[in-house]
Amino acid sequence: MRTSRLHSFIAPCVAALVSLAAALPALAGPREDLRAAEQSIRGGDVVTAIVALRKLSEENYAPAQARLADLQFSAENYEEALELYRKAAQQGDGHGQWGLGRMHAEGAKVPRDPAQALQLYRQAAEKNAWQGFDALARAYRSGDLGLTKDLTEAEAMDKRAQAAREAAEKDLK
Repeated sequence: MRTSRLHSFIAPCVAALVSLAAALPALAGPREDLRAAEQSIRGGDVVTAIVALRKLSEENYAPAQARLADLQFSAENYEEALELYRKAAQQGDGHGQWGLGRMHAEGAKVPRDPAQALQLYRQAAEKNAWQGFDALARAYRSGDLGLTKDLTEAEAMDKRAQAAREAAEKDLK
């Protein structure tokens, strides 16, 4: 008798735990979904990553918009990259600000505008986006975007870029 009562108590509990475990991926938030997409990219499964990033982008998740824009930019789909970077930048996403700045620096689907690029790179750096620091380091090293060549400042930006990149990579793990 006692075993049957215990079994009748445990069986529904186990069933509930199995159901909960099956639902956990559905309970993941956008940050976790972004991490999974990034892992797909690193594993060479870009198609799965794009599907996940597109879904998150449609939900207006700025970090996913910026990352999807990177992939679109790499594929030379500049119009979509521009739209996604703009959406992310308008939400204050540093990665999106950097990407939009890069498009202005290169004149990709927008008129080349070094002053606008510099402003966006600075905004990205203010958000601690490593890409913003990296872009500023390159501009100081070369004297581009209206900046005076300054190797000391370039080195300082390189150090900040490295620290910010390490923090971002740690966050993705």
